[in-house]
Amino acid sequence: MSKSSNYAGRILIYSAPTALQEHITWAIEQALGQVVKLPWQNQPLNPAAKALQLEYKHHMPIAAKLATALKAWHYIRFEIREVNKNTQDGTYYRATPDLGLHQAHLASNGDVVLNENQVTSILKNSFSYEKLQVNLENALGINWDLELEPYRLALAGPVLNTVSKSG
Repeated sequence: MSKSSNYAGRILIYSAPTALQEHITWAIEQALGQVVKLPWQNQPLNPAAKALQLEYKHHMPIAAKLATALKAWHYIRFEIREVNKNTQDGTYYRATPDLGLHQAHLASNGDVVLNENQVTSILKNSFSYEKLQVNLENALGINWDLELEPYRLALAGPVLNTVSKSG
């Protein structure tokens, strides 16, 4: 009996100290249940850091296990997106050293989705417009996006330069 790959995911480590490469590799291999050759590259914003991008398929959801393992190393900036191929439900983890770990659910188009319980909690704990705005921004992960965006752009730099020169 073969195991079908019901889950597809993408691991993006934007910045990790070079000294942690072997530890991160081991954590990813443990979650995937197989040995992998990771495509580490230099992080242009930090010469002492490495980055990687890896897509995977698995018969079980592994994003939570992987995010928990990676967040243990405080100095890593990462994102993990995982989709259940049967339901199209997605989970999104992202972490930065300053903000910690953020988890969100994703719609099939990639938008962050807040469920009824989250919205109810936000409304109950927001006694002013400013507090409502802060609580919604936290639930949506706005600050994580703001902190990760320079790292995303730095890694996309060569692609963006090629596109702009060709068109």
